[in-house]
Amino acid sequence: MAQALAYCVLRIKQPMKKIILLLALSLLLASVFTLSAAPAIQAGQSEEVVDVLQTRHPNLFVFRAERKYLGAIVQVVASNGDVVTAQRLNRRKMIIDFCDVKFGAYTIRIIKDNETLEYSYVKK
Repeated sequence: MAQALAYCVLRIKQPMKKIILLLALSLLLASVFTLSAAPAIQAGQSEEVVDVLQTRHPNLFVFRAERKYLGAIVQVVASNGDVVTAQRLNRRKMIIDFCDVKFGAYTIRIIKDNETLEYSYVKK
């Protein structure tokens, strides 16, 4: 089988050998670039346990938590320290609507066991 393959390679004309060589080289380079870019893509992925999502509505604060935070307490705290609302996280995604509250800075706390995550929101 190896002799037949070698015979076929020898029978290919000179211009065709260059084309095959270029194709093989380009495939090799493409695979090297793909494999070298994979760790960079993985390193760029978010390690956050809560992703704050962007919306087109300025009065909404939307986040998505990991499954381990199901059952956590979510508090919205005003800048003076008053707890505006508190609620249990029943689903991974939560939408907090700030349209009925006064203008100012607010802190969103997610509390589960001994771990507390805090995010800030400013209503303008």
